[in-house]
Amino acid sequence: MLNYFNIKMINIIDNKSVSKNEILKIMVSNMVENSDLISDKNIFYKEVLEREKVGTTGIGMGVAIPHARTEVVKDIVVSVALLKRPVDFDSLDGEKVKIVILVGAPKGESKKYLELLSSLAKIFRDKKIRESILESTTTECLIEAIAEIG
Repeated sequence: MLNYFNIKMINIIDNKSVSKNEILKIMVSNMVENSDLISDKNIFYKEVLEREKVGTTGIGMGVAIPHARTEVVKDIVVSVALLKRPVDFDSLDGEKVKIVILVGAPKGESKKYLELLSSLAKIFRDKKIRESILESTTTECLIEAIAEIG
């Protein structure tokens, strides 16, 4: 699963008072800048927002896994952000989110896509992993914490 992670798409975002949509826009831009897997940034961003309208991707415990399958994504792509200030993602437990894992996938990748989402949800429910990520003060620490997921 770590093969989906690109260190250029693992970041700490120093959000002052940024909304969920603004965080997603920042993450989509980062994905487009650091990979060639997304052919249209605006369409991908709109697809992610449409998926958010279907139901919250805030899985609880301060974690959200927004995602979308779309024609403008060539292969599965993952971005991780640790937010300095929690953001409301309408999470199931009402808790604001500090860890965001954005996933994009091509329309035809249902099986791999669903397996990845399931694995991410399971991994980030692990308190030890979450704490390790939340304690990261630099991007390097964050990358190390994610590398330990193994």
